[in-house]
Amino acid sequence: MVLQNDMPLSDVITMLLKGEERELHERDLLGYVENLSRGGKEALQQALKEVETAITGWDDSYFISTYEKRVDEFKQGKLNRDEYYLEDLFFKEDLLIKEGKVGLTVDYLYDAIEKLGFIDGNHQDAVTSAWALDDIEFLKTQWEDLSLGQIRALRAAIRDALKFVSPKQCNEVQNANRPQKQLTEYPEVFGTEVCCEMTGYKKDTIYKLTARGDLPCCRSGNNGRKLMFRREEVLAWMTARRQETKDEFINQMGGQLAARK
Repeated sequence: MVLQNDMPLSDVITMLLKGEERELHERDLLGYVENLSRGGKEALQQALKEVETAITGWDDSYFISTYEKRVDEFKQGKLNRDEYYLEDLFFKEDLLIKEGKVGLTVDYLYDAIEKLGFIDGNHQDAVTSAWALDDIEFLKTQWEDLSLGQIRALRAAIRDALKFVSPKQCNEVQNANRPQKQLTEYPEVFGTEVCCEMTGYKKDTIYKLTARGDLPCCRSGNNGRKLMFRREEVLAWMTARRQETKDEFINQMGGQLAARK
């Protein structure tokens, strides 16, 4: 399934939690959030609430199971507890399972990570080592990063969009069906109106970006209040945030895992 800008948020959340979109590009994610932002600040806030609720619900559907491990420790004489402790622990975990929750063990986590796919050989070695050392916290973190990476990226994009969107933006929706200009068709120097058309941002967002020094501009006139923009500078700014390649991501993760060893 491919992420489309007009997909209902509930479908997108389900898709990301199921891992049905493993190669989600940043441009697709930003395009989807941009479409959400056309509903204004309230629409983005509601979307953020739904995404955070979904992440919390996913996390609440699992628990770390220790019963079998404690039984083994008891048999080996390493557990300084009586048999009633094990009985209480069994009924506690059994109740969680009956509530629909899934118990996490090192074996479960290793198999789940393997199913999602190791990043590279170093990642597989680190996960295998953690499995052998019974390091369930490390395994749980790796599993969550792989399982929730995409929906966390969606949450981050919505939070970023909320920093710029105006509560009245829903009344300023642009016609999505109008023909799009080629970048070379824009003049070399232009004002705020053309900058909005070129970038797709509203005026209030452009003002915020220039006030913070994020978006390059020139200030003309005696008082320097009129904003002017150079086409090449705006284009360079629009393409500055580069999406890393899969190989670059693998190399980065490999370095982190090597440092952990």
